[in-house]
Amino acid sequence: MSGESGKGLKPTIVKGRVVLKLKEQAARTMTASIPTGRTSTAKALGVPSVDRVLEGYPVISIVKLRAPAPRMPSITDITTEMAAPSHEEYGFTRTFLVNVAPDTDVVAMVTDLKKDPSVEDAQVDYYARALVTPNDTFFKGLWGLKMINCDKAWDLTKGSAEVVVAIVDTGVDLNHPDLKEKLRAGFDMVNVADVPPEEGCAWEGDYATRDDNPDDENGHGTHCAGIAAGIPDNGQGIAGVAWNCQILPVRVLANLRCTEGGQSYVTGSGVFSDIADGIIWAADHGASVISLSLGGYVEKTEAEPEPMKSALDYAVAKGCVIAAAMGNDGANLDDEAVYNYPSRYSKLIAVGAVSKNGKRADFSNFGDYKQVMAPGVGILSTYFGSRYETLDGTSMATPFVAGLAALIKSVDPRLTPAEIIDIIRRTSSKSDQYDRESGYGIIDALKAAKEVHGPGVQPAEEIPPFVQEVAGNLKSTGEEKVYRIAVSNQLIMDLDGPEGADYDLYVRKGAAPTKEKYDARGYTSKASESVILPITGPGEYYIMVRSHRGSGGFKLKTRLG
Repeated sequence: MSGESGKGLKPTIVKGRVVLKLKEQAARTMTASIPTGRTSTAKALGVPSVDRVLEGYPVISIVKLRAPAPRMPSITDITTEMAAPSHEEYGFTRTFLVNVAPDTDVVAMVTDLKKDPSVEDAQVDYYARALVTPNDTFFKGLWGLKMINCDKAWDLTKGSAEVVVAIVDTGVDLNHPDLKEKLRAGFDMVNVADVPPEEGCAWEGDYATRDDNPDDENGHGTHCAGIAAGIPDNGQGIAGVAWNCQILPVRVLANLRCTEGGQSYVTGSGVFSDIADGIIWAADHGASVISLSLGGYVEKTEAEPEPMKSALDYAVAKGCVIAAAMGNDGANLDDEAVYNYPSRYSKLIAVGAVSKNGKRADFSNFGDYKQVMAPGVGILSTYFGSRYETLDGTSMATPFVAGLAALIKSVDPRLTPAEIIDIIRRTSSKSDQYDRESGYGIIDALKAAKEVHGPGVQPAEEIPPFVQEVAGNLKSTGEEKVYRIAVSNQLIMDLDGPEGADYDLYVRKGAAPTKEKYDARGYTSKASESVILPITGPGEYYIMVRSHRGSGGFKLKTRLG
């Protein structure tokens, strides 16, 4: 289908705004004090050559785009043992928003600024939208989870509470019964009070103040959060892909009411600069995975837009896996004069949508983006106002992939973002016959989980917390049997193996243990072992009985200390 003619997609540039990054030496010589945030009266930087350029344009205010990074280490820094990148290293503290009159020729302004030797980069800002197509039919049944084999993958891992999925979107309903117990403290990064809305549209609701209340006024972010990691087994609603993983809500899109052909509708909309700040905030506050069900178009003649690219670079360097939606115009992006961003960014995993028949949804963009596919039509999930709705879109497909990345990260926290993306691609349905319309094919959670665990991994049998003893049998050397138990206190395990054999006992939180990956083990040369494991927090713990030598029946006793 690469021969189709383009649809003439165009980027939407924010009026009255330029993003400016100074070179390091110029930033060190600044004499002006520029505040962080959108309340500023500053009209000059205190860099003479740059200020002379700015004097030729109707500057309203200049603000610093980002504050210094928090001093707290992030989860990704700890688990990956990576050297934590700094805001200074990526130039965030020398990046500014220059607000000018709305009728200013910002393209010409960017051209003039780029000529200045003190300027590292200057770019326009872009609008981005939530990539959803409403579907008002109440669809009963979570068909998407079954299509990607989540129900079978959960026998191997349901995720870890130490793995956090950031939903960078319209926010999340903070009181939704299927989400509230899993939410980390998030942030509202939206401040578009000085941003003219797109033509024919008007901002609504909370759009003018950044604060620590990322509550959802739209529903889109809440829907994505439920797909990625909604609460399971609570007798209501839905289950997300990454059962036990946490959710970090980061609000970057406001409500935008638009009128077309006499019809009024509300969508989630924002600007690249706010989204970039949200990505950085998520990476700084413990995100393991970042889900971006949003995007905008950029001319192919233009470089990847700052500050978004630097934010994505920073998040990946912090150890975050990023999934991004490809868009809903049904276009072959190879034939267009624009590319979709951030899905075009090479270090993330781009996501297209399929319907129940396994074929690309007619609205799903495609092209040579090395994408994978996930369910995106008639997807039932959480919605704001403690409701449930079905929606269509690459927005819905993206959190399926983000949830899978979280499951993989739960099994092996040492994996890098590139390694996790590679596993997702290699275990998808068309990994050996990549094509531009469907990429590597539909993701497969079971294959991915087996890939991380290694060959021969066994499904886990459930041990109810009130049961203190189970019996089993290992028939040969090297055979293993895995059990799963949900506990909230100290866990004590005693293994009584057959006489003359050498059985070992392994335990791990959040995923089945292996000989190489475990939290505790008993591995003397005897048939019987005992392990006492202090519980760091509520969750599911997996116990493996393994024959190092010999065979025969055994009894495994578990109890809370």
